[in-house]
Amino acid sequence: MKKSGINMGEGRVFPILLRLGAPAMVSMFFETLYGLVDTIFVAKLGTFPLAAMSLAIPILFIAMSLCKGVAVGTLASMSHARGSGDHEQAEELARAAYPLAFLSISLLLLLALPALNRPLFSLFDKHPELLTEAGNYTRWLVLSFPFIGFTMVCEAIFFSYGDTKTPMQAMIAGNLLNIVLDPILIFSCGLGVGGASLASLIGWILSSTIMWRALKRKKLDRPSLQYSRKSISHWRQIATLGAPVSLSMLIIPVSTATLNYLLASCGPAYVGAWNLSARIERMIVLPLYGLSNALIPFIGFNLGLRRFDRIKEGCKTALFCGYVFILPATIFFWFKSNELISLFKPSSEVLKHAAFALKIAGLGFLFIPFELIMLGLAQGLKRPKFALQINCLRLLIVKVPLALIFLKLWGGDGIYISHPVSFAVSGLASFMIIRYLLRESQEI
Repeated sequence: MKKSGINMGEGRVFPILLRLGAPAMVSMFFETLYGLVDTIFVAKLGTFPLAAMSLAIPILFIAMSLCKGVAVGTLASMSHARGSGDHEQAEELARAAYPLAFLSISLLLLLALPALNRPLFSLFDKHPELLTEAGNYTRWLVLSFPFIGFTMVCEAIFFSYGDTKTPMQAMIAGNLLNIVLDPILIFSCGLGVGGASLASLIGWILSSTIMWRALKRKKLDRPSLQYSRKSISHWRQIATLGAPVSLSMLIIPVSTATLNYLLASCGPAYVGAWNLSARIERMIVLPLYGLSNALIPFIGFNLGLRRFDRIKEGCKTALFCGYVFILPATIFFWFKSNELISLFKPSSEVLKHAAFALKIAGLGFLFIPFELIMLGLAQGLKRPKFALQINCLRLLIVKVPLALIFLKLWGGDGIYISHPVSFAVSGLASFMIIRYLLRESQEI
């Protein structure tokens, strides 16, 4: 008999969300750590390997966006099914999820072939050494996609049972192995930039193996490569909930590329400062998305039980937890941004711009919890379109036009200012959506 996991429909809300959210935030932190660790080691190889890695990163982002959409759609569907007491439906969704994830990334796997990835990268730069390095990195990177997708699907299954601790442990183990293997494969084995992506591949294999064995040991629903006639209807359900999530993630590189283009007109110091500031910001903000992900199964489960009082209380509790985390970060960035940026030993010009960008970004943090709670609430209520709408609002409708206007008013610093202003607008819009969804949820 399958274990039932956490009963998210009974008991005090705060301990439940803390038990769900804390490990989920740690998992998200370690998920972002893969790229940072690889960058640190690859930077020691020189300009071409680092540039090659940058060329390949958009492919990784596309794969992760597609897999994350499947994972979120699976999590929301399974949580609602379990809350409704339909455990057979939840099991069928778990089995159907991975074939859909694999199918969504299948074409990207072809980029492991030099005959296909080399022409792609030549569209950006035709230097032979750069193309060779990019191919070496991409080969192992692309082969990691099936394991990334499998890990995310397993994580969604665990989350639907209220278990966020096991995925956290798996992600930590995979990252630690990646950290150990990076210098060995890159330098000792002489694999160069390809060693970085191979180390990541092995780390993802370990994480997915740990999760698979844990699902089997705990006798929980497990993903499968097999599919049946029912799988198609489940794919439709998962894709309906997950597609807006994938699209909202894919908007991010479009907005980032536009801002980098505008900053380039102000000089390389502004571009470098922005990238440095954004990297530090991601290490603080992205773990908060773990809290949003933890809210999804809680909302979905109580939607199945039609416990609307607990849905409302869960949103209030998650919002409180978000501010407990974000307020100290805002204060620290405002008063200590210069000291923090100095740790990376940039030039004096980059230090000046990056410290300002990080300081002003901290003001936007004050509005982020509203957006995060809205994302978890909307996805838990099976209304993922709001996630896409908010991302479009913040990144395309507000940030890019404001960056153009502020660039003319205040130069490169004006582009930095557009960042927190866009968070303020999306935060206020998210607050209104939260109120609307809480009222509407009682009619679902």
